[in-house]
Amino acid sequence: MPKEKNYHVRKFSTNRLILADYNNVAATFYRVSGLIEIDITAALARMEEIKQKENYKVSMTAWVAKCLAQAVIENKHLNSYRKGRKIIVFDDVDISVVVEITTKSGKKVPFNHVIRKVETKSVKEITDEIRAVQQRKIDELEQLTRDNSTKYMWFYPLLPRFFRRFVIRRMLKNPFRLKKLIGTVGITSLGMFVKGQGGWAVPFADKTLNVALGGIREQAILRDGKAVEQKLLCVTFLVDHDIVDGAPAARFIARLSKLMTGAAYLKDLTEK
Repeated sequence: MPKEKNYHVRKFSTNRLILADYNNVAATFYRVSGLIEIDITAALARMEEIKQKENYKVSMTAWVAKCLAQAVIENKHLNSYRKGRKIIVFDDVDISVVVEITTKSGKKVPFNHVIRKVETKSVKEITDEIRAVQQRKIDELEQLTRDNSTKYMWFYPLLPRFFRRFVIRRMLKNPFRLKKLIGTVGITSLGMFVKGQGGWAVPFADKTLNVALGGIREQAILRDGKAVEQKLLCVTFLVDHDIVDGAPAARFIARLSKLMTGAAYLKDLTEK
């Protein structure tokens, strides 16, 4: 035993081991990355207006998910997975988001939640769904995870490392299994944890399209001879170039930027 006494031991759970193996495999995938800044000044102003007038706080992640789903629906190659020499293109946009929940001890932990058929839901419905997950008890979510897991999960840590990663790789080659487990598009929202700072985040490349929301940067520009403040959201895109060519990816990003800059779906939160 080490002589150091000022430390404590935490259990490396089976679920965390699976996540570690999954992340290790996903990190080997090659993707084309893009970093842009999107002007969300009008959107933030509208969210603040809704908060003041209607006493309702719109989830930034929910709003981005709605805009993202619309842009993906118009560029469906991004809503797909490769299966050998075929590309499986899905009609429904299922977006995975990381929701922060609180344990009984008050500790905040991330929980991956898949919002199904985002293109059919309004910003309010998506916001309420995220809020409902945030308010669930940690033991309920853990039970849900256990119920969705195989009864042989206890055996996983006993397998050799190379075999565990082989299993993960096999799973990542099944589009229908992937859609069920992690959706078709991923959003990582790290900007919410670093307030008032710009900067980009780089997500894992486990899907054809992964989007990471970074910090919000403020800058002043001249408009009609007057200084106007802009609030720019730093957004990172990872796209599988084996499936999506550069031109369609650029059109998708341009469309998403237009939707977000124009504060789409915030004038009427029930718009689908």
